[in-house]
Amino acid sequence: MDEHVRVALLAAFRHVYRPLVRLALRNGISFKEYTDDIKAVFIESAREDFAPPGQDMSRNRVAILTGLTRYDVDFYDESGGAGLGSRFIRAGLISRMIEGWTSDGDFTGPYGIPLDLKPEVAGSGGFGLLARRYGEGFDVDDLISEMRRVGAVEVTRKGQVKLLSRSFIAARFRPESMDRVGRALGNLAETLVHNVDPVRVGPAKFERQVYTPDGVDEETLREFREFLKEDGQKFLESIDNWFAEREQEDDRKVEQRLLDPVVREARRIVKIGVGIFSFEHRSKDETEAHIGETKDEEMEANE
Repeated sequence: MDEHVRVALLAAFRHVYRPLVRLALRNGISFKEYTDDIKAVFIESAREDFAPPGQDMSRNRVAILTGLTRYDVDFYDESGGAGLGSRFIRAGLISRMIEGWTSDGDFTGPYGIPLDLKPEVAGSGGFGLLARRYGEGFDVDDLISEMRRVGAVEVTRKGQVKLLSRSFIAARFRPESMDRVGRALGNLAETLVHNVDPVRVGPAKFERQVYTPDGVDEETLREFREFLKEDGQKFLESIDNWFAEREQEDDRKVEQRLLDPVVREARRIVKIGVGIFSFEHRSKDETEAHIGETKDEEMEANE
């Protein structure tokens, strides 16, 4: 690969990684867990997308192509291919801390209720012991600070660490929502990668963007959101109707015995669809101010 293309591609990856890494950090997924799943994707892609016709990719071939070690490939195979799809939601460091806190008898009281823990390292039932058992060697103060930042704990007036949520990840995102994120990003990435492939099979897929190079004011932004909500929905509904008309046409042919239902199912080999999304980029100062406004609006809506 040309070095300029390699540099440009790595720079493009950073744009993709940033929101995903932010999502990972917000939900307690560590760098190691993130990269372990990336390893799994490299191995899966090497085997499924780059195998010679009629042949399987050997361990050595996968290792050479991906730059991973043969041990990495073996570990993937022995763990049953535990990647993004099969593992789906895997607890990060904070989740493991919470799991230990709520299941280990040294940190629970009657009926399994998690105790408020003293933060010092010494002591048989303090947060320090919890950190030693489940905190992967991280500093006690750092763990408390991070768990406070994500809203998992608070420090009481007595100076004890109190657990606020027994289910850190599930309390913030449903599995179905995360699956939707993955599928939407995957569909968009497939389209973009297909379009830039110089040896692609078939024509380019439809992908367009319109944006304001100089920005807009808040009032125009609100008007745009309403416009997009209404007209964007109408456009998607028109596409859905287009799909429905073709489905009904095939159904009529089957009813009239002009089309065998087995033949109809056999020829349905391509899934197609259209997605619409908007994006907004603010300066850092404006973003922080906007987040504060959004939280206030959410609180008012919930009251």
